[in-house]
Amino acid sequence: MSENWIWCWYKGGEKVKKYSLVCFRNIFLLCFKEGNNMRFKSFVLVLVLLILSFSIFVTVYAADVELNTIEGPGNVPFYLSRFVEFADETGIKVNLNVIPYGRDAGIKLISSFMAGGDQYDVFLIDCIEVAQYAGAGWAMSVDEWITPDLEEDIVPFAKDGMMFKGHWYGLPYASEWKSFVYNDKMLKDAGLVEFPKTWNDVVEYGQELQNSGVVKYSTAFSWAQKECLICDFAALSASFDGVFFNEDLEPLFNKGGAVEALQWMVDSINEYKVVDPASIMWTEDEVDAAMQNGDIAYQISWGYPLVRLNDPDRSSIVGQAKIGLMPSVDGEHPYTVSGPMGWAISKGTKNPAEAWEFVKFIAGPKGSKVAAIRQGMFSGWKSVLNDPEVQAGVPGLEDMAKQAEYIVNRPIVPWYHEFSVKFAEKLHEALTLQKSPQEALNEAVEETLKIKSEYEEATR
Repeated sequence: MSENWIWCWYKGGEKVKKYSLVCFRNIFLLCFKEGNNMRFKSFVLVLVLLILSFSIFVTVYAADVELNTIEGPGNVPFYLSRFVEFADETGIKVNLNVIPYGRDAGIKLISSFMAGGDQYDVFLIDCIEVAQYAGAGWAMSVDEWITPDLEEDIVPFAKDGMMFKGHWYGLPYASEWKSFVYNDKMLKDAGLVEFPKTWNDVVEYGQELQNSGVVKYSTAFSWAQKECLICDFAALSASFDGVFFNEDLEPLFNKGGAVEALQWMVDSINEYKVVDPASIMWTEDEVDAAMQNGDIAYQISWGYPLVRLNDPDRSSIVGQAKIGLMPSVDGEHPYTVSGPMGWAISKGTKNPAEAWEFVKFIAGPKGSKVAAIRQGMFSGWKSVLNDPEVQAGVPGLEDMAKQAEYIVNRPIVPWYHEFSVKFAEKLHEALTLQKSPQEALNEAVEETLKIKSEYEEATR
């Protein structure tokens, strides 16, 4: 019997140990209070020991809880290491279902929601998905766990990305934007003394880099027919002074700077030949790999790109890369795109308290600091961004902060999912020369107006 008690006390962790010691102290004081008879003392001891036994049993039982999540192949080693650390700290195991390249984890996640939502307890959520998932009742509000400290610490645009109709639906994990990264050594090898500030500079410098034999292609982008294409277009369109929608959500992206941006994208591959043509099949992972391998001189990258580019285990260009403001059409509109993501809880989970412990562990300020230092994830917490250890461990953070003044979001529309599928399709038709940029964007406007009309009709 004594061995079982010791085992439970040990397995229960620090909280159980502290709780049990406080209980024994109170029992001792009560039992030996002057005037109590032996029968009363015995009764109190038995009663409290029974309560304590039940409490320890519940705590130990909770330690056997397992959570499930789903994600693509990127960052798997980092996730697994954090899941092990979480299990060591809490006793809660997290199982990861890895979806292979080329398959959309979101489709499988939504299927699980429609089947009850208990297959995956926690999941990564993009800011563009919060309204959809919360509105459909798939994501759980975490309002009850949000403390004043978290409210005060969160970066405003990161908070906005996790909110829907005034409620929290997760904590920010990768509250990032795309930064313009250039290989300073390559530029100097080609006789170039500064990074490009306009898109014309990107072309001229790129051709010089290629003519000098420094690289085959000076840059690459994530222009596969996926969400990454819309992210890049949002950044380039803003840098050409383009606009997506007006206040009434009427599309404007077939006019002015938006058309010029798409024309530049097409020309950069086919006329200027400074962008690797494989870009039309690439996501961010392939572009990151090309930069790390020294195959290209420029990229736009999420998070803290210099962390991975200065990691000798992943990069062959350690110490060569720097960060500058995004190029623009005139050097005066260096806009980029933001895309805060967070960890959320399924409404169907059978373990909401444990799921919140995981979300807080991996995406709260402490977990965010770990992700910033180890993985180059951009934190959504002020305390992390101002942390001396983070600043010391994240090269280029000061330069990145300058970009924060020039950030746009992807369109915030309640029918974003339907819109983005059609929009990526039309952008890709232009990039693959099936249609001219103007034709593709005109058709995208027509499709958008249909989607908007159908949504308004369905929600009347």
